[in-house]
Formats: sequence, structure tokens, C-alpha cells
Amino acid sequence: MLSSVLVAYFLHQFHTPVIPTYRTDQSAQHIRTVQQRGRLTVETSSAVVGSVPPGASRVEMLRLRVSADCTGDVPIRSINVQRRGLGANADIEALYVVHRGRRVSTARSVTQRNGNVDLNVRNLLIPACLQEDVLVLADFSQEASPAGEHTIKLKGIDAGKTTVRINDRAGDFTRPFRTTGGRVIGKLTADYLKLNRRVRYGSRQMLLRFTLSADNNGDQLVKGISFTNNGSASNEDLQNLYMSFRNRRISTIAASMDDDMVHLFLDPPVRINKGNTLKFALRGDVRASRSRTIQFIIEEEGDIEAEWKTGR
Repeated sequence: MLSSVLVAYFLHQFHTPVIPTYRTDQSAQHIRTVQQRGRLTVETSSAVVGSVPPGASRVEMLRLRVSADCTGDVPIRSINVQRRGLGANADIEALYVVHRGRRVSTARSVTQRNGNVDLNVRNLLIPACLQEDVLVLADFSQEASPAGEHTIKLKGIDAGKTTVRINDRAGDFTRPFRTTGGRVIGKLTADYLKLNRRVRYGSRQMLLRFTLSADNNGDQLVKGISFTNNGSASNEDLQNLYMSFRNRRISTIAASMDDDMVHLFLDPPVRINKGNTLKFALRGDVRASRSRTIQFIIEEEGDIEAEWKTGR
């Protein structure tokens, strides 16, 4: 009797453990961090055939119609494009990505022989269930050859764990080309001036003094400018930003920066006659402590939205 009890006890202590049926973790955190996040659909269309003047900036080369499904918002990290066509890569001084009129990528020249360019994107989020237009713009060299033909093809998009589907409307042999021709377009040059006094806490403080100069190739009609803050001041530190000319507001008012950038539209646009220089200021309400720094610049040539005029 005793031996039977011992055998039963032994079998009870050393039975094979029950392995629970495996179930996939479907928590929201798991889906966000491990599983792929929905689908991003991209419809591409190249710019229409046409000639632009040498030196032209903010020339549309490629339009991306980007749609996110309803799984969640999709962040775009980088866009890879390729310059194709006859002519030199150096004819294009810079390529960059613009969303809602604001540059959202670094400006890159075409340095690789095969024309590939990686455009690192910041703060570009496609909301769930919505569609957005994203543009690839180019600044052309004033020495661009009239024999050159240029087109931009989308090669890929890095959207993290999201599945990206690209629908290219134009084939490799039907893609339209941009050429350059005609009179060289005028350029604007920005120079920075020393502030008359130290920036302090308070309203309507002068954050930047600068000049815009038009060369002798024609008048410039300035429509908008994007400013980048290289300092440590954040969105909450600087509010109600605007441009002024002769102590008068001439632009829209931005409630705050978007990350480290602010884009202002001039209303109405300001004309700078060829060979002339005008002084401007960037102002705003300072709500930061002294430990925060402010250093606004116009980072890229394409951050000045201007229309070239041949004169009167």
C-alpha cells in the first residue's frame, strides 16, 4: 500500500507540464512597435515638359500624392530620388522636399554619378485616412546648359514599418524633361545685420535683422521666407512671429515655430528692384529664459519664395 502511494506521489511531482496554446500579442503597444503599421500608397507624377530660366529656384520636378490607410499616422523619414536625362548633374544645384509650402528636408546636390539623392525628411507625418501632396523641388544653376534635359524619378520611401506601394504614372521612356533656356534669372542675396540691442523677455522683440539684395538681372517679388532657428529656443519660447519693414508688419503672423522653422507669407509681396537692397526684421514674443538661445537664419536659397521680374 505504501509503495503505491509513493509511486502516485512521484508521478504527481514529475508529470509533463501543460504548454499553453501560443497566442499572438495583439496589444496596441505590440502592434505599434513590432508589427507593420498599415499601408502608404504613393502616386507619382512628373512636372510637365517645359523650359525654365538658368538660375531658377523652387522648380517643381516631382509631385507625390501620398495616402495613408486608416491603421494610423505614417511618419516619412527619407525619400530617395534619381536625376535622369541628358546633361550634367551639376546643372541642378539642390533638390529638396516641400510640404504645404514649407521645406521639410535637407537640400542636397546631385553628387553621385548615377544621379541618386537621399533626401532626409523631418517632421513629415501623413495622417491616417488622409491624402497629402508632397513636392520635390529643384534650384537650377545660373550656368545650367541649355542642352541639358532633367527629370526626377522616385526610387523609394523610408516610412519605418509601414508598407509602401508606389504607383508611377510615367514610364522610364515617357517621362517629361525639364530644360533650361532664355535669359539668366536674377538672384537674391541675404546678409545678416547686428541687432541694435539684446533680445529680452517681452512682446514684439527683434529677433533678426537682415537685408535682401537683388542682383542686376532683374527685379524680385518676394512672396514668403522660411527661417530656421539654430538656437535652443523651442516652440513655447517664441510666439507670434512676423516680418517687419520700416517698423511695419508686412507678413502673416505665425503662432509659433514648427519644430525649429517658421514660414511667413508676405502680404502683399514685396518688390526689390534690380541692384537694390532692402532691410527687414523678424520679430516675435519672447517667453524664454536667458538660458535659451536664438539664432535665426535663412538656411537655403530655396527658403526665399520669390518671383523674378524682367523689369519695367
